[in-house]
Amino acid sequence: MVAMGLWRRAGSFGGIDRSARALIEQAIAAVGLSGFEDRAIATLSGGQMQRMLFARLLLQDARVIVLDEPFNAVDAKTSADLFDLVRRWHGEQRTVLTAMHDIDFVRANFPETLLLAREPVAWGRTANVLTPENLLAARRMCEAFDQQAELCVDEKAPAFKPSGEVSRATHHSHP
Repeated sequence: MVAMGLWRRAGSFGGIDRSARALIEQAIAAVGLSGFEDRAIATLSGGQMQRMLFARLLLQDARVIVLDEPFNAVDAKTSADLFDLVRRWHGEQRTVLTAMHDIDFVRANFPETLLLAREPVAWGRTANVLTPENLLAARRMCEAFDQQAELCVDEKAPAFKPSGEVSRATHHSHP
């Protein structure tokens, strides 16, 4: 799995030579997985799996890195170790886009934030974006639901009653 990070270099039919193996070993060591090289993926814990994915990212050597909840469901040590890699990438002038819901972690560690809630709410310095006002606006946008809105219904499709029975939907058109 980690070797897949060398896809651009090796291609579809390229082999993994001695220098590629050395890069793979370095990436595995950098994420703290030395000794796990021969373990089946199914035997890895959530944190070990996340470390493996970061090792693959190291080999990809991308200028733009996109992470989706990279520190969710992993222990504090794994989060700290992996975030050190994010800091390293930031120091190397790479762009790291990270989707996160942990507001405190974002405040403590990310210099810029784009707050999204169905649409952009605010973007800029994290301290200026994650304000109580912006967070309340985002929450309201996520919770907004018009109880008076007309249902979108296909008259030919069966509708489900709350009891679980199937009935025909009726459509009322409003001028």
